[in-house]
Amino acid sequence: MFHQRQLQAFVQTAELASFTQAAKQVHLTQPALSYLIRKLEDELGVELFARNTRKVILTEAGGLFLGHARRILADMSLALHDTRNVRQLAQGHLTIAGLPSVASSLLPRTIAHFCARHPKVTVALKDGLAGQVHSWVEKGEVDMGLASALEENRELQFEPLFRDDLILLTPTRVVLPGSSPWQGLQDMPYIAMTPGSSARRFADLAMQHAGVTFRPTWELSFMSSAIAMVRARLGFALLPASSVDVFNLENVTLVPLNTQKPREIGILQRKPVHTSPALEAFLRCLREEIAADSSEAE
Repeated sequence: MFHQRQLQAFVQTAELASFTQAAKQVHLTQPALSYLIRKLEDELGVELFARNTRKVILTEAGGLFLGHARRILADMSLALHDTRNVRQLAQGHLTIAGLPSVASSLLPRTIAHFCARHPKVTVALKDGLAGQVHSWVEKGEVDMGLASALEENRELQFEPLFRDDLILLTPTRVVLPGSSPWQGLQDMPYIAMTPGSSARRFADLAMQHAGVTFRPTWELSFMSSAIAMVRARLGFALLPASSVDVFNLENVTLVPLNTQKPREIGILQRKPVHTSPALEAFLRCLREEIAADSSEAE
């Protein structure tokens, strides 16, 4: 309805009670300032000033509008300030979601890296199964997710970042005969993740491609529980490689599995994709952490 320049002209004229002095303050000629105020009066449908040859006096309507004009200008200034701060990462908030495997390993390191660079941006982390992460991203409850791809979803964009192969975990001193890591497991209890989890889905796929079948003796929700069960010599487990570096692996033997269908972990964002300055900075830190992990692995 009216713009910032009109409000600035009106407020300065009201406070200085002079068109001439107000014009100098807002860097306009007096005719230009008078035109802005006349346009504002036309848009409001009331006169804001009672003009005479000596001074400028606010009308009743002008006095009422002055307080509103000051608040609008203050809100505009605050909006511009906050927007610039967000762009310059002087403030802001991110909510990140991830699978338990990356929420217990890669994401905490990335968040620490990001917060060291941008301490005024707050970060929240939600961990959940793949279906939960997809749902949070689709509903806009998080800014991004770090998860595996499920079925094709036109509402989401998936950008693969790295392969997350499976690792076979057995108790120490367990000798697996033959050249295949699957041999010798038939007589051992299988400690599986819960159905519906991404880790369980890819473990099932790996066994399917290897032509082996193991009926779970236990089904657990947390990988830390599965590793503790292996440590207690209660069976073997199949877990993502990304999950095992943060847990106590005492009395556990790790056997890498080169599966034909490795799990891919990537960035999930809702379409149309909008990446804020804070999220762009976070993704840079994420890629740096992944690159550092790759260098260490080599």
